[in-house]
Amino acid sequence: MHFEINDNTVLADIQRTFKNHYPYLSISFYRKQHKKYESSNVTDRIPLSKKISEIRKTHISTLIEILPTYSVIQVEKEFQERLGLTIQILKKEKDKWEQSTGLDNLSLKDLNILGQNSSDEFVMEDDDEKFEINEE
Repeated sequence: MHFEINDNTVLADIQRTFKNHYPYLSISFYRKQHKKYESSNVTDRIPLSKKISEIRKTHISTLIEILPTYSVIQVEKEFQERLGLTIQILKKEKDKWEQSTGLDNLSLKDLNILGQNSSDEFVMEDDDEKFEINEE
């Protein structure tokens, strides 16, 4: 997946492109940096309606490539270093989005699979019934 990002790019467009490739993952943008395995404060979230020109000091076009094998921390670092944007990758957890803190070493592909598995409507519940084994 490639992102061509310039001053006219809206954060919602970046998020939409990312979610099209990883339907059980999402990106949120924040005003303050966080450390590895650390969450970001929801009050620091930047609205998705903002354009890059409104939040970035450097006004150059940038092309970012994100591969499925990249870890969460690699992607977050790439956005920080190349664009000066602090992001958190979110994982779908049943019917809500949660920050992927603690999972920063997982690849995007693996994290997307985790999100899919936790959101699967057809997950079988453990059956409490006891089964008898006939030993004949």
